[in-house]
Amino acid sequence: MDASRKRKLSRQDHFNNYEKLRQRMKTQLSSASKGQASSTILNDIDELTRLYGAIQNDRLRLDTKIQLEDSEVFREASDVAAINARNIRLGDLGISVNEEDFMNSLKEFAGRSVQEGNYEEDEEEPDEYSFNKTNWLKLGVLYHQVSKKPISIDFLNGPLATERRRPVVRTRNQDDTKSAHLTTASNVNAEDITINEEHNTAYMVRMVYQTYLEKGVPDEGMNFFKFFIDPESFGQSVENLFYTSFLIKDGRLKLYQQDGIPYIQRVTQQEMEQEDKAVTHHHIARFNYQAWEFYIEKYEIESSFLGHRDEAPEDEIPDDELDV
Repeated sequence: MDASRKRKLSRQDHFNNYEKLRQRMKTQLSSASKGQASSTILNDIDELTRLYGAIQNDRLRLDTKIQLEDSEVFREASDVAAINARNIRLGDLGISVNEEDFMNSLKEFAGRSVQEGNYEEDEEEPDEYSFNKTNWLKLGVLYHQVSKKPISIDFLNGPLATERRRPVVRTRNQDDTKSAHLTTASNVNAEDITINEEHNTAYMVRMVYQTYLEKGVPDEGMNFFKFFIDPESFGQSVENLFYTSFLIKDGRLKLYQQDGIPYIQRVTQQEMEQEDKAVTHHHIARFNYQAWEFYIEKYEIESSFLGHRDEAPEDEIPDDELDV
C-alpha cells in the first residue's frame, strides 16, 4: 500500500477533531473578550473549513449527526468571533479601516450606487436626489443592532418642550397676621387637659381590686358573673369586665371553672412567687345585651358587687357584642 495515501478517518475520528477544535476555542474566550483573538479565530475557521472538506470527500458526508456537529462548532466559532469583534481596539492592534472603502461600502449598503473616485467629491456638491435615494431606515436599523447607545424617542420632545408662561397679574393678599387675633390648635388651657380619675383605666382597675379585697371574698372565690355584672347598667357591666381582664392579665386575680361555672379568686403570695411555673390560658368570651339579661335572671343578681357608678341616662341600649 502507498505510504503517502492517508488513512481514512472513522466516524469517531471526525467527532474527536471537532471536539478538539471546540476545546481550543473555549481557551480563546479570555483573549476574545479583550479583542486580541483575531489571528487565532482565523486559524480556527480555516481548521473548520478543512474538517468540513474532509467530511465531504468521505462516505460519511450523508451522516446527519456529523453535519449537526459541524454546524454547532461553526456557531460557537461565530460567537467567539463576535465577542472578539465587539472588543477590538483598533489603536492597540494597529489595524485600520480605509476611510474611502468604508464610505463606499456604507453607501452601497444604503442603496446608493458607488462610482469610482474619492467620496469627498460627492460631499462637496450635495444632491437632494442622492439624499432621498439613501435608505436611511436601513442604516438606522443597522445602527440599532450594533450600537450600545440608547435610542431616544423624538416624538416626546414636543410634549416635553417647555413653554414660556405669560405674565399674569395676581391680586396681592392682605397680610392680617399682625392685626387679627391668632388662634391655633394648641391654644388650650391647663384645666382642659387635666385627667379625670373616674375615667382613668389604671385608677378604675385599682378600685375594682380594692373592692374585691374590702368585701372579703371567700378563699374559694366567687361566681364570676356575680362579680362584674351590674343589673342596673349594661354599659357598666362591660366596663367592669374590661377592668377585671386587666387584673387577670396582671396576675392579681385568676379565673377557673367549678362545675361548669366560672369563678374568680385572688392569687396568693405563694402563687405569685411561682409565676414562672404557672400555666396560663387565653380565653375569648362573648358578652352582649341578651347574655347580660340571661345571667341576671339565672343567678338572681339584684345588686352590683363592684357598686353602681352615677352616669348619664342612656337613650338606647347598645346591641354591640364585646369580645374579651
